[in-house]
Amino acid sequence: MNSITRYKLRKLLKYAIVAVLVAWVLMLFSGDRIEWLVLGAWGLLGLWTGVLEEFLFGRRFRAMAVPLQFLGKVLLVSLLTIVLLLVAWSLRMRDFTMFDTTRPVRVQEVFLMMQFYQVVLRVVVVTSIAIAVVQVEEWMGRRTFMGFLLGRYERPKAEERIVLTLDLVGSTALAERMGDLRYYRFLNHTYSLMTDAVLRNEADIHKYVGDEVIFTWPMRVGIRHFNCMDLFFDIVARIAEHENDMKREYGVVPQYRAALHGGRVISAQVGHIKRAIDLSGDVMNSVSRMLGLAKAMKTDILVSAELLERVPGAEERFIIGPQHTVPVKGKRREVRVHELARKPIVP
Repeated sequence: MNSITRYKLRKLLKYAIVAVLVAWVLMLFSGDRIEWLVLGAWGLLGLWTGVLEEFLFGRRFRAMAVPLQFLGKVLLVSLLTIVLLLVAWSLRMRDFTMFDTTRPVRVQEVFLMMQFYQVVLRVVVVTSIAIAVVQVEEWMGRRTFMGFLLGRYERPKAEERIVLTLDLVGSTALAERMGDLRYYRFLNHTYSLMTDAVLRNEADIHKYVGDEVIFTWPMRVGIRHFNCMDLFFDIVARIAEHENDMKREYGVVPQYRAALHGGRVISAQVGHIKRAIDLSGDVMNSVSRMLGLAKAMKTDILVSAELLERVPGAEERFIIGPQHTVPVKGKRREVRVHELARKPIVP
């Protein structure tokens, strides 16, 4: 099972969990008796909503404004769900108890029943909240979303994290040659190609800064299975797979330089009108200086010696180059760095 499939299955599970929680709250407020079978039915509605969102709608709503995307998805999911309920009712009228009635009725008579509109309203409410919650979580990122939800970053918090920053080579010249609109289509296309590698290596996208992307991991996640080191090389390999498509559409294949460092960072929620989770500290300062050195050396990726010391067995999987030093701005110290290359995988 590849990383994209695991990601989609986890997303379906999120829809189901949110749908069950919302239905449970509605049942509490309406005074209905809590029945596990009924909650299971609402969980199936959540799964159904996720299936439609992931496998039917796909990118069909991407060109629309966000409110119209949301409204269109809710209406279509609700409509298809109600059609399924009507089909289920028409096939097994005597056994179907969702519409509380003591006698069989024709399909058209269902539209005159108050119970039908109560079910429709609940379907709309549950699907609306499920879609909204999962979409917001996807836009913000899972860890950031949970941090906001639990108030984890209301106060600055020191934590051990790994930071990888990627910078597009020759971005200024590319932007001038392509023009603004085509250049940003080029960036979005490139970022979409990174998706599989990001999911496979369990990375969080901290932020996009124009043509630069900053990825982070909690320390234990980043060093697990060499996630933090593999990400850069997996992205490069993924872009190489689509080299012909990129050349045909944009006339160029994107190339990236990167810097990788880890240690103590300060995570905190910043802003009031617009809130975000920001990272600060020596690690962020050092990784920026490392990226500058990578550009000057025209090397693909530099990794700090400090991080390498925390990744046992790295030399067995990667080729570690000679040591260089990077002066850190505002600090009377230097960061020791190494060039990094991944050894060929022997079948």
